[in-house]
Amino acid sequence: MITLLASASLSLAFSLFLTPVFIRMFKRFAWGQFINVDTPDAHHVKRGTPTMGGIVIILAVLFGYFVSALLTQEPPTISGLLVLFLMTGLGVVGFIDDFLKVHKERSLGLSPVGEIVGQVIVGIVFALLAIQFPNKQGETPASTQIFFIRDLPFDFSPGG
Repeated sequence: MITLLASASLSLAFSLFLTPVFIRMFKRFAWGQFINVDTPDAHHVKRGTPTMGGIVIILAVLFGYFVSALLTQEPPTISGLLVLFLMTGLGVVGFIDDFLKVHKERSLGLSPVGEIVGQVIVGIVFALLAIQFPNKQGETPASTQIFFIRDLPFDFSPGG
C-alpha cells in the first residue's frame, strides 16, 4: 500500500511540476496543432497548441512506479510491468499519430486503420505476455478461459 501511495504521489508531483517545462519545450520545438484551412474559424485558435502531452503523463507514471519501487525496496510485479507496457505501447501509437501531424504540418496523422492496427498489435502482444509468466502457484496474470457468468469449458490456449 505504501508503494502505491508513493507511486501516486511521485507521479502527481512529476506531472504538476514538469508539465509547464514540457509545454515550453514543445513550443520551442514547434510541436503544436496544425489546423486545416477549411475548418471553422473557431478551430483556428487551437493552432500552435502544444501536442504530445501524453508523453508527460506516461513519463510521470513510469517515474512514479519505478522510483517508489526503489524507495520501498519492493520489486516491480509482472502485472504492474504488463500494465506499464500496455500504457506505454498505446502511448507510442498516439505519439506516432501526433508526430506525423507535426512532421507533415497537417492535422492528419495516422489513418484510422493505422491507429487501430497499432492498438491491436499492442493488445495482442500484451495478451500473449499476460499468459506467459506464472507465479509459484502456476497462475498467470491473465487467463485464456472465456467466461461471463460462470466458467465455461472453452480454453483458447494450445494445450487447453
